[in-house]
Amino acid sequence: MNVGDQVVFLDDEPELNLPEGTPATVTAFYEPDYIEFQLADSRVFTALESSLGAAPTQA
Repeated sequence: MNVGDQVVFLDDEPELNLPEGTPATVTAFYEPDYIEFQLADSRVFTALESSLGAAPTQA
């Protein structure tokens, strides 16, 4: 994963209105394995790298 990559959130966090599969963009990396990501609605979160997956590619 790199800054600018499109990803999806793999967990389900209803209290944050952040359902599994939510698309996002990687904005920064923090040690040891935390990634900051931004949603389309401009909210920014930080999660473990294991909570994010590569976004499906469009054919």
